[in-house]
Amino acid sequence: MARLLIVEDNQELASLIATVAQTRGHDALTVFTGEAALESLGPTARFDAALVDLLLPDIRGSEVLGALRAHAIPAIAVSGVYKGDRFAQEAIQVHGARAFFEKPFELDAVMDALEEAAGVPPVPHTELLDEVDLLVLEELVEDEGVEELTVSEPSSEPSVEAPPEPSPEDDEISESLPLPFARRDAVWTEAVPTRERRRRQLPEWSLGGDLKHTSVPRLLNAYYEARHHGELKLRQGTVLKVVYFEAGRVVYAASNLAPERFGRFCLRKGALTEAQLAEATAYAREHTLRTGDALLKRGLLSPSQRRRLLEEQVKDILWSTFTWTEGGYGFSPMRPQRADLVPLSLFPGDLIVEGVTRTETLVALRQRMAPGRRLFPTADPPYGLHELKLAGPQALLLAFADGTKTVEDLLALTDLSEREALATLRGLELSGVLEERQQTPNRRQRISFGL
Repeated sequence: MARLLIVEDNQELASLIATVAQTRGHDALTVFTGEAALESLGPTARFDAALVDLLLPDIRGSEVLGALRAHAIPAIAVSGVYKGDRFAQEAIQVHGARAFFEKPFELDAVMDALEEAAGVPPVPHTELLDEVDLLVLEELVEDEGVEELTVSEPSSEPSVEAPPEPSPEDDEISESLPLPFARRDAVWTEAVPTRERRRRQLPEWSLGGDLKHTSVPRLLNAYYEARHHGELKLRQGTVLKVVYFEAGRVVYAASNLAPERFGRFCLRKGALTEAQLAEATAYAREHTLRTGDALLKRGLLSPSQRRRLLEEQVKDILWSTFTWTEGGYGFSPMRPQRADLVPLSLFPGDLIVEGVTRTETLVALRQRMAPGRRLFPTADPPYGLHELKLAGPQALLLAFADGTKTVEDLLALTDLSEREALATLRGLELSGVLEERQQTPNRRQRISFGL
């Protein structure tokens, strides 16, 4: 096991990096400023390796690299602003970094480099996933009172589809999970009788954090910036929702709320009648099919309709969490393993901008986007501007948001309605494309040029 120092001012990304480090058996300390990194290098501190973002809010990343080198701590440098061979060579040859990664990066590759720098042999991922996934699944199963669970060997291709629709009688009895948790393929093959053995304590990393300190859109940004695979678990009271990612893109989202199950969602959207849903549910139960497959077999949905409805379902589940200010989140390295599911790949940047427009009220937007606020382009956004699908007036509004104008000024310049304009600005802020900065310059202000 290695002890790692993670110096990254994006708190959600830092938390995700630390989580992956811990799933590999390492201990990780996260700090969000250069000063905090220097303070952590006290006489009793011991780190085997460090990761340092070169663009920190207070001091130069090169200053942190120099301090680490003085303490004989090997470091990996990352940056979303300083890109190309020039900065890579300077970070390595001048400031002593062992390796340099541009954002967005493959998190697994960064972790491999950290382990190599720390001098520890990498742990095979499968050895870690077996234990971690078993613990996470036990928590979900025990919470919902499922007595036994049989799982099979994983298939090779991740994809997405709704699980089998429970009967109406089941809905009346309980709000049990309709999720792939209780039915999905996993990496072990034996049944798990959860009531016959003592529940084990989940590892600390799985608790993630509190949503009052962040937001679901910012967590989506972190997964995309790290191009990470895995699950994001969101809980508010008794409501549990899980988002699955492949290479940072959303491929599935599930909920334990009955109205958000696929069949009920289709009914709510007017794609099915009550009689058709009952017919599909009975057919699915009789032939051991998922509801989506039963709907296809009975000719009640076409493949294109099912895919469109699945995308809308995933979006609705995600958007319903955008306004959560209470609750918790947790990370898991589990990946969707069902090859027979419908593959989706939803871009988080567009999900965030569209989701804010769909979920935020004008009153809430006015509170969040006060008239005097000034928004600047972020130096290292998670998304390239060419990746975002902005309408013409939205793109023009983004161009106007250069820090010289207040929100009130921007509203006067745009052709968008007040709600559309505020939602666009709020969405771009949550996606990390725009940010509010301090107007009073000081020595420790964000560095814009050089390492």
